[in-house]
Amino acid sequence: MNTALLGLSNNISANISKIELWSKSFKKYCNGKVILLCANSSDAELRQCESMGIIPIPVSVKDTWYINHERLKHNYEFLEKTDIDLILVTDVFDVVFQGNPFEKMDSSNYDIFVSGEGVRVEQEPWNSNNINSIFPEHFNKCKPTEIINSGIIAGKRDALIKLFKRMYELCEAGSNNHNIKDQAALIVMVANNQVEKIKIFNLNDGWAMHCAVAGPTQFFESWGFKHNIKYGIPYIQNGWVFTKSGNKYDMVHQFNRIPAWHEAIKNNI
Repeated sequence: MNTALLGLSNNISANISKIELWSKSFKKYCNGKVILLCANSSDAELRQCESMGIIPIPVSVKDTWYINHERLKHNYEFLEKTDIDLILVTDVFDVVFQGNPFEKMDSSNYDIFVSGEGVRVEQEPWNSNNINSIFPEHFNKCKPTEIINSGIIAGKRDALIKLFKRMYELCEAGSNNHNIKDQAALIVMVANNQVEKIKIFNLNDGWAMHCAVAGPTQFFESWGFKHNIKYGIPYIQNGWVFTKSGNKYDMVHQFNRIPAWHEAIKNNI
């Protein structure tokens, strides 16, 4: 299967160092193309991407307040036109690679690959409020569900098109009481068993780690994550992030929320 990394970004010039870290770390471990959907970008910004070996695709986002779910539409529209078999779709500004995530993706048995954050929705105030604000009718069903992070989603092309279309429909139909809707939509779908052949990696699988919950942010103790997190607490050593069992994660997400981790990780790439 041919593979690729896909992301969407606006304000490219202002965030070029973050984009470079995302792309450079991926290329260090993976052979696939790096494709960036460049929202409302100038010709100069497109050339900046090309100079880093990134394939830029210009797209227009009318209301950047809702860019987190507007990107879903641009994702599936791009996927409908490509022949790439297996695609990793991630946030751009805060994802770094420490290994090859495709090696853990069993595409013979699964079509979609995501990862949990190690706590249930009802144990995490931000996601609880987010889902209850946007999809109050689904909140009780979602409460016992482990949080699934929408910042890293991988899968086969056709399955991703179907997933992103449904997520986008949910986001558009949900209330506007919160502008970040994509993760809430994904959790609603998972809680209602609406995603076929999905593999949910846990924190100890070493596929992805999300620092907002599993990292030592200012909320790690005050919101109770330290005591509620399943599968053990990840740790950093010499700039690399590991599972509790001592296996290096393939991807680390939201690392820039922990300044000490941010600096240490950047120095390894």
